[in-house]
Amino acid sequence: MAIIIEVLNKQHKVTERHKFSQHRVALGRAYDNDVILYDKHICPHHAELVQDEQGQWLLRDLASMNGSYLQPKQPLTEAQPLASGQLCWLGEQAVRIYDDSHQVVPAMPFNPLEQLLLRCGHLGMILLLLLFVVLEEVFHLWLSAPEQQQAQWSRSLANLPLLLLVLTLWPAVLALWSKINQHEARFLPQLGITFIGLSVLAVWQGLMVILNFSFDGAAAINWLQEGGRLLIFTLLLGANFYLAMQVSTGKKIAMAFGLALLLSVQSLGLGFWFDESRQLAPKFDNSLLPLNFYLNSPVSAEDFAAQNNQLFETAAKARQEQD
Repeated sequence: MAIIIEVLNKQHKVTERHKFSQHRVALGRAYDNDVILYDKHICPHHAELVQDEQGQWLLRDLASMNGSYLQPKQPLTEAQPLASGQLCWLGEQAVRIYDDSHQVVPAMPFNPLEQLLLRCGHLGMILLLLLFVVLEEVFHLWLSAPEQQQAQWSRSLANLPLLLLVLTLWPAVLALWSKINQHEARFLPQLGITFIGLSVLAVWQGLMVILNFSFDGAAAINWLQEGGRLLIFTLLLGANFYLAMQVSTGKKIAMAFGLALLLSVQSLGLGFWFDESRQLAPKFDNSLLPLNFYLNSPVSAEDFAAQNNQLFETAAKARQEQD
Protein backbone atom coordinates (compact mmCIF):
# COMPACT_ATOMS: atom_id res chain seq x y z
CA MET A 1 0.00 0.00 0.00
CA ALA A 2 1.50 3.33 -1.09
CA ILE A 3 1.60 6.34 1.19
CA ILE A 4 0.94 9.98 0.28
CA ILE A 5 2.52 12.75 2.36
CA GLU A 6 1.28 16.33 2.16
CA VAL A 7 3.49 19.12 3.52
CA LEU A 8 1.35 22.02 4.81
CA ASN A 9 2.05 25.69 5.51
CA LYS A 10 0.94 27.68 8.57
CA GLN A 11 -2.57 28.04 7.11
CA HIS A 12 -2.67 24.26 6.50
CA LYS A 13 -2.56 24.76 2.74
CA VAL A 14 -0.72 22.06 0.78
CA THR A 15 2.70 23.19 -0.44
CA GLU A 16 4.12 19.77 -1.41
CA ARG A 17 2.69 16.33 -2.09
CA HIS A 18 4.78 13.12 -2.23
CA LYS A 19 3.89 9.48 -2.93
CA PHE A 20 6.04 6.50 -1.88
CA SER A 21 5.67 2.77 -2.38
CA GLN A 22 8.52 1.62 -0.07
CA HIS A 23 7.95 0.45 3.50
CA ARG A 24 10.03 3.19 5.19
CA VAL A 25 9.97 6.94 4.55
CA ALA A 26 12.49 9.24 6.26
CA LEU A 27 11.66 12.87 7.06
CA GLY A 28 14.05 15.65 8.08
CA ARG A 29 16.29 18.48 6.89
CA ALA A 30 19.18 16.30 5.74
CA TYR A 31 19.46 15.71 2.00
CA ASP A 32 19.42 11.92 2.34
CA ASN A 33 15.79 11.95 3.55
CA ASP A 34 12.90 10.90 1.35
CA VAL A 35 10.99 14.06 2.29
CA ILE A 36 13.28 17.06 2.83
CA LEU A 37 11.72 19.66 5.13
CA TYR A 38 13.06 23.20 5.33
CA ASP A 39 11.80 24.37 8.71
CA LYS A 40 14.73 25.41 10.93
CA HIS A 41 13.19 23.60 13.92
CA ILE A 42 13.32 20.26 12.09
CA CYS A 43 16.29 18.01 12.92
CA PRO A 44 18.45 16.58 10.09
CA HIS A 45 16.86 13.17 10.75
CA HIS A 46 13.67 14.04 12.56
CA ALA A 47 11.18 11.17 12.12
CA GLU A 48 10.26 8.22 9.96
CA LEU A 49 7.14 6.50 8.69
CA VAL A 50 7.27 2.70 8.85
CA GLN A 51 4.77 0.17 7.49
CA ASP A 52 4.20 -2.90 9.70
CA GLU A 53 3.33 -6.44 8.58
CA GLN A 54 -0.39 -5.67 8.57
CA GLY A 55 0.14 -2.73 6.21
CA GLN A 56 -0.46 -0.14 8.94
CA TRP A 57 1.72 2.99 8.79
CA LEU A 58 3.36 4.15 12.03
CA LEU A 59 5.08 7.44 12.85
CA ARG A 60 8.28 7.16 14.88
CA ASP A 61 10.22 10.13 16.26
CA LEU A 62 14.02 9.77 15.95
CA ALA A 63 14.90 11.46 19.25
CA SER A 64 14.46 14.88 17.64
CA MET A 65 15.12 18.10 19.55
CA ASN A 66 11.59 19.55 19.16
CA GLY A 67 9.64 16.31 19.01
CA SER A 68 6.85 14.88 16.85
CA TYR A 69 3.15 15.11 17.65
CA LEU A 70 -0.15 13.53 16.69
CA GLN A 71 -1.93 16.05 18.89
CA PRO A 72 -0.72 19.66 19.36
CA LYS A 73 0.58 19.20 22.92
CA GLN A 74 1.18 15.47 23.20
CA PRO A 75 4.74 14.58 22.09
CA LEU A 76 5.24 11.19 20.50
CA THR A 77 7.12 8.84 22.86
CA GLU A 78 6.79 5.66 20.81
CA ALA A 79 5.74 4.63 17.33
CA GLN A 80 2.05 5.40 16.82
CA PRO A 81 -0.27 4.08 14.08
CA LEU A 82 -1.76 6.65 11.71
CA ALA A 83 -5.20 6.77 10.19
CA SER A 84 -5.52 7.84 6.57
CA GLY A 85 -5.95 11.62 6.57
CA GLN A 86 -4.12 11.95 9.90
CA LEU A 87 -2.58 15.37 10.65
CA CYS A 88 0.69 15.34 12.58
CA TRP A 89 3.48 17.77 13.44
CA LEU A 90 7.24 17.51 13.26
CA GLY A 91 8.24 20.37 15.52
CA GLU A 92 6.08 23.17 14.05
CA GLN A 93 5.87 21.65 10.57
CA ALA A 94 2.44 20.15 9.81
CA VAL A 95 2.13 17.13 7.52
CA ARG A 96 -0.87 15.03 6.55
CA ILE A 97 -0.68 11.31 5.77
CA TYR A 98 -2.93 9.38 3.37
CA ASP A 99 -2.94 5.87 1.96
CA ASP A 100 -3.60 5.47 -1.75
CA SER A 101 -7.09 4.02 -1.19
CA HIS A 102 -8.30 7.19 0.55
CA GLN A 103 -11.53 8.48 -0.99
CA VAL A 104 -11.47 11.94 -2.53
CA VAL A 105 -14.40 14.31 -2.90
CA PRO A 106 -16.27 14.20 -6.24
CA ALA A 107 -15.20 16.56 -9.00
CA MET A 108 -16.87 19.96 -8.85
CA PRO A 109 -18.59 21.42 -11.93
CA PHE A 110 -17.45 24.75 -13.28
CA ASN A 111 -18.95 27.70 -11.42
CA PRO A 112 -20.84 29.77 -14.06
CA LEU A 113 -20.40 33.01 -12.11
CA GLU A 114 -16.67 32.42 -11.64
CA GLN A 115 -16.26 31.61 -15.33
CA LEU A 116 -18.09 34.83 -16.23
CA LEU A 117 -15.88 36.89 -13.92
CA LEU A 118 -12.74 35.30 -15.34
CA ARG A 119 -13.76 36.50 -18.81
CA CYS A 120 -13.37 40.05 -17.49
CA GLY A 121 -9.62 39.50 -17.77
CA HIS A 122 -9.65 39.83 -21.57
CA LEU A 123 -6.85 42.29 -22.36
CA GLY A 124 -8.70 43.97 -25.23
CA MET A 125 -11.74 44.67 -23.06
CA ILE A 126 -9.51 46.06 -20.29
CA LEU A 127 -7.84 48.46 -22.74
CA LEU A 128 -11.23 49.67 -24.02
CA LEU A 129 -12.47 50.24 -20.47
CA LEU A 130 -9.22 52.01 -19.61
CA LEU A 131 -9.72 54.32 -22.61
CA PHE A 132 -13.31 55.00 -21.56
CA VAL A 133 -12.25 55.89 -17.98
CA VAL A 134 -9.52 58.22 -19.27
CA LEU A 135 -11.87 59.97 -21.73
CA GLU A 136 -14.54 60.34 -19.05
CA GLU A 137 -12.01 61.89 -16.67
CA VAL A 138 -10.71 64.26 -19.35
CA PHE A 139 -14.27 65.30 -20.24
CA HIS A 140 -15.03 65.92 -16.57
CA LEU A 141 -11.90 68.08 -16.27
CA TRP A 142 -12.91 69.99 -19.39
CA LEU A 143 -16.31 70.78 -17.89
CA SER A 144 -15.03 71.70 -14.42
CA ALA A 145 -11.88 73.72 -15.29
CA PRO A 146 -12.74 77.15 -16.78
CA GLU A 147 -10.62 78.59 -19.56
CA GLN A 148 -8.95 81.16 -17.32
CA GLN A 149 -7.55 78.38 -15.14
CA GLN A 150 -5.36 76.65 -17.68
CA ALA A 151 -2.76 75.89 -14.98
CA GLN A 152 -5.35 73.87 -13.06
CA TRP A 153 -6.29 72.02 -16.25
CA SER A 154 -2.65 71.14 -16.93
CA ARG A 155 -2.05 69.93 -13.37
CA SER A 156 -5.19 67.79 -13.42
CA LEU A 157 -4.25 66.29 -16.77
CA ALA A 158 -0.74 65.50 -15.52
CA ASN A 159 -2.26 63.65 -12.56
CA LEU A 160 -4.08 61.18 -14.83
CA PRO A 161 -1.20 58.61 -14.94
CA LEU A 162 -1.02 58.73 -11.15
CA LEU A 163 -4.78 58.14 -10.96
CA LEU A 164 -4.50 55.11 -13.25
CA LEU A 165 -1.63 53.75 -11.15
CA VAL A 166 -3.71 54.06 -7.99
CA LEU A 167 -6.61 52.29 -9.71
CA THR A 168 -4.38 49.29 -10.48
CA LEU A 169 -3.19 48.99 -6.87
CA TRP A 170 -6.48 47.51 -5.66
CA PRO A 171 -6.43 44.56 -8.14
CA ALA A 172 -2.72 44.09 -7.38
CA VAL A 173 -3.43 43.87 -3.63
CA LEU A 174 -6.19 41.31 -4.25
CA ALA A 175 -3.91 39.26 -6.51
CA LEU A 176 -1.14 39.32 -3.90
CA TRP A 177 -3.61 38.29 -1.18
CA SER A 178 -4.75 35.34 -3.31
CA LYS A 179 -1.16 34.29 -3.95
CA ILE A 180 -0.26 34.42 -0.26
CA ASN A 181 -3.23 32.14 0.49
CA GLN A 182 -2.17 29.57 -2.12
CA HIS A 183 -4.82 30.65 -4.62
CA GLU A 184 -4.59 31.81 -8.23
CA ALA A 185 -3.62 35.50 -8.46
CA ARG A 186 -6.05 36.37 -11.31
CA PHE A 187 -4.72 39.91 -11.65
CA LEU A 188 -6.18 40.62 -15.11
CA PRO A 189 -9.74 39.52 -14.19
CA GLN A 190 -9.51 41.65 -11.03
CA LEU A 191 -8.29 44.60 -13.10
CA GLY A 192 -11.10 44.11 -15.61
CA ILE A 193 -13.74 43.92 -12.87
CA THR A 194 -12.37 47.10 -11.31
CA PHE A 195 -12.52 49.05 -14.57
CA ILE A 196 -16.02 47.70 -15.29
CA GLY A 197 -17.11 49.01 -11.90
CA LEU A 198 -15.51 52.40 -12.55
CA SER A 199 -17.16 52.61 -15.98
CA VAL A 200 -20.59 51.76 -14.56
CA LEU A 201 -20.02 54.34 -11.82
CA ALA A 202 -19.12 56.99 -14.43
CA VAL A 203 -22.27 56.20 -16.42
CA TRP A 204 -24.36 56.34 -13.25
CA GLN A 205 -22.93 59.70 -12.26
CA GLY A 206 -23.59 61.03 -15.77
CA LEU A 207 -27.19 59.88 -15.53
CA MET A 208 -27.50 61.59 -12.14
CA VAL A 209 -26.21 64.85 -13.67
CA ILE A 210 -28.98 64.67 -16.27
CA LEU A 211 -31.62 63.91 -13.64
CA ASN A 212 -30.32 66.65 -11.36
CA PHE A 213 -30.42 69.07 -14.30
CA SER A 214 -33.96 68.03 -15.20
CA PHE A 215 -35.42 68.05 -11.69
CA ASP A 216 -33.73 71.22 -10.46
CA GLY A 217 -31.47 69.59 -7.85
CA ALA A 218 -34.24 67.73 -5.99
CA ALA A 219 -33.12 66.07 -2.76
CA ALA A 220 -34.46 62.70 -3.94
CA ILE A 221 -31.90 62.71 -6.76
CA ASN A 222 -29.08 63.07 -4.23
CA TRP A 223 -30.42 60.12 -2.23
CA LEU A 224 -30.76 58.10 -5.45
CA GLN A 225 -27.19 58.97 -6.42
CA GLU A 226 -25.75 57.84 -3.08
CA GLY A 227 -27.86 54.67 -3.06
CA GLY A 228 -26.69 53.80 -6.57
CA ARG A 229 -23.05 54.41 -5.62
CA LEU A 230 -23.42 52.08 -2.64
CA LEU A 231 -24.97 49.36 -4.82
CA ILE A 232 -22.26 49.68 -7.50
CA PHE A 233 -19.46 49.58 -4.91
CA THR A 234 -21.04 46.51 -3.27
CA LEU A 235 -21.33 44.64 -6.58
CA LEU A 236 -17.78 45.62 -7.59
CA LEU A 237 -16.19 44.56 -4.31
CA GLY A 238 -18.35 41.44 -4.14
CA ALA A 239 -17.01 40.36 -7.56
CA ASN A 240 -13.44 41.15 -6.43
CA PHE A 241 -13.79 39.13 -3.23
CA TYR A 242 -15.54 36.29 -5.07
CA LEU A 243 -12.35 35.64 -7.06
CA ALA A 244 -9.82 36.51 -4.35
CA MET A 245 -11.06 34.81 -1.19
CA GLN A 246 -11.81 31.23 -0.22
CA VAL A 247 -14.61 31.96 2.26
CA SER A 248 -18.36 31.46 2.16
CA THR A 249 -20.47 33.56 -0.18
CA GLY A 250 -22.26 35.11 2.79
CA LYS A 251 -18.99 36.37 4.25
CA LYS A 252 -17.92 37.76 0.87
CA ILE A 253 -21.19 39.70 0.55
CA ALA A 254 -20.93 40.99 4.12
CA MET A 255 -17.33 42.15 3.60
CA ALA A 256 -18.19 43.76 0.25
CA PHE A 257 -21.17 45.64 1.71
CA GLY A 258 -19.18 46.81 4.73
CA LEU A 259 -16.29 48.13 2.65
CA ALA A 260 -18.69 49.69 0.12
CA LEU A 261 -20.46 51.45 2.97
CA LEU A 262 -17.13 52.85 4.17
CA LEU A 263 -16.34 54.11 0.66
CA SER A 264 -19.78 55.64 0.22
CA VAL A 265 -19.79 57.31 3.61
CA GLN A 266 -17.11 59.74 2.42
CA SER A 267 -19.86 61.66 0.64
CA LEU A 268 -22.16 61.43 3.66
CA GLY A 269 -19.96 61.01 6.74
CA LEU A 270 -19.57 63.63 9.39
CA GLY A 271 -20.08 66.30 6.79
CA PHE A 272 -23.68 65.12 6.45
CA TRP A 273 -24.28 66.18 10.03
CA PHE A 274 -22.02 69.22 10.45
CA ASP A 275 -21.43 70.73 7.01
CA GLU A 276 -24.47 72.22 5.35
CA SER A 277 -22.79 72.09 1.94
CA ARG A 278 -22.53 68.29 2.21
CA GLN A 279 -26.13 67.62 3.25
CA LEU A 280 -28.49 65.81 0.92
CA ALA A 281 -30.58 68.87 0.15
CA PRO A 282 -31.30 70.87 -3.00
CA LYS A 283 -28.19 72.81 -3.99
CA PHE A 284 -27.02 74.98 -6.84
CA ASP A 285 -25.50 73.06 -9.75
CA ASN A 286 -23.58 75.01 -12.39
CA SER A 287 -23.56 72.14 -14.90
CA LEU A 288 -24.69 73.33 -18.32
CA LEU A 289 -26.22 70.72 -20.61
CA PRO A 290 -27.93 70.93 -24.00
CA LEU A 291 -31.69 71.36 -23.87
CA ASN A 292 -32.07 67.84 -25.32
CA PHE A 293 -31.03 66.47 -21.91
CA TYR A 294 -33.85 68.29 -20.13
CA LEU A 295 -36.51 65.67 -19.37
CA ASN A 296 -39.25 68.12 -18.35
CA SER A 297 -41.09 70.44 -20.70
CA PRO A 298 -38.93 73.55 -21.21
CA VAL A 299 -40.31 76.98 -20.25
CA SER A 300 -39.95 79.89 -22.62
CA ALA A 301 -38.37 83.15 -21.47
CA GLU A 302 -41.74 84.93 -21.62
CA ASP A 303 -43.48 82.30 -19.50
CA PHE A 304 -40.56 82.30 -17.03
CA ALA A 305 -40.81 86.09 -16.65
CA ALA A 306 -44.58 85.86 -16.21
CA GLN A 307 -44.23 83.19 -13.54
CA ASN A 308 -41.65 85.32 -11.71
CA ASN A 309 -43.94 88.37 -11.80
CA GLN A 310 -46.83 86.28 -10.49
CA LEU A 311 -44.62 84.92 -7.71
CA PHE A 312 -43.56 88.44 -6.64
CA GLU A 313 -47.18 89.65 -6.70
CA THR A 314 -48.29 86.69 -4.58
CA ALA A 315 -45.52 87.33 -2.05
CA ALA A 316 -46.31 91.05 -1.88
CA LYS A 317 -50.00 90.32 -1.37
CA ALA A 318 -49.20 87.89 1.43
CA ARG A 319 -47.07 90.50 3.21
CA GLN A 320 -49.86 93.08 2.95
CA GLU A 321 -52.35 90.64 4.46
CA GLN A 322 -49.95 89.97 7.37
CA ASP A 323 -49.61 93.71 8.02
